[in-house]
Amino acid sequence: MHRLAVLILLLALTACATQGGDAPCVSATSVSGCPVYKAPEDALAPCTPTCQAPSEPIAPPLPSGFQPWAEGFQDELRFVVGDELQVKLPFYEDEDVETKVAPDGNIYIGLIGEVQAVGRTPASLEAELEKRYSRYLRFPDVGVVPTGFGSRQVFVGGEVKEPGAYVISGPTGVLEAVFQAGGFLTTANTENVVLIRRGPNDLPMLRYLDLKSFANGGTPTENTLLRPFDIVFVPKSGIAKLNLFIKQYIEGVVPFNHNFNYTLYEKTN
Repeated sequence: MHRLAVLILLLALTACATQGGDAPCVSATSVSGCPVYKAPEDALAPCTPTCQAPSEPIAPPLPSGFQPWAEGFQDELRFVVGDELQVKLPFYEDEDVETKVAPDGNIYIGLIGEVQAVGRTPASLEAELEKRYSRYLRFPDVGVVPTGFGSRQVFVGGEVKEPGAYVISGPTGVLEAVFQAGGFLTTANTENVVLIRRGPNDLPMLRYLDLKSFANGGTPTENTLLRPFDIVFVPKSGIAKLNLFIKQYIEGVVPFNHNFNYTLYEKTN
C-alpha cells in the first residue's frame, strides 16, 4: 500500500510539471515582431514564454585610432579651391583685395605674392597674411572675410553602386549622399553605416547610423547632415572590415590619415 501511494504521488507531480510552468506555449498574438505565448487551455499554471521582444541593435565598438562622436562639435570653415574671399586692412584700405583660391590652393596678392589658403581657417590665414604684410606695412591688422564658396566634397564608399567623391551643395544627409553614389548594393548592411568626420583637435571621430531604421520612419537624426570632406562607409557585413576599407580605399585615394589630413588640396608646410 505504501508503494502504491508513492507511485500515485509521483504521477501527480509529473502531471503538474507537464501542465504547469514547463508546459509548451501556444502562440497567441505578436507584439514588436515577437510572438506572445499563453498556456494551453488544460494547463494548471502559466507557461514560460520562450521568446523575448527584440532589443535595440548594439553598435559595434570604435575601431582603433578614432575618438567618440562629439555631439554639437562645429568644425571651423577651411578654405578649398574655388572659395572667394576679401582681404581687408582697415588702416590701409588701398591694400584691400578680393581674391579666389586658385587650383593650386593659393591666393595671389600683389604686394605679398602667393599664400597658401587651402586647408586653412580664416583665423589661420589672417595670421599668415599679417606676418607677410608686416614686411611692408607697419602694424597691419588683417581681416579675412569669405564671400563665396567653391565645391565641397564628401566621400562615399563600401557597398554602394558608384563609390567615390561627390560634390554637395546645400543641406545633404547621409542617405542622400548614398543615393548620389547610386544607392545601396543588395549586400549592404544598412543598419551600421559609418560616418567619419574631423573632430576636436583635428582627430577623426566616428559614428554608426541605422539608415534602415530611418528609411522605415525611424529617428531623423540617423540621417545626419554632412559636412565637407565627411566620409561615408557602407559595410558589407558587420564592421570588421572598416580598417581594411580605410587602408585600401581612403588612404590609397584620399590624403587621409588618423591625424585627419585628408583635405583634397591640402599641402604640407
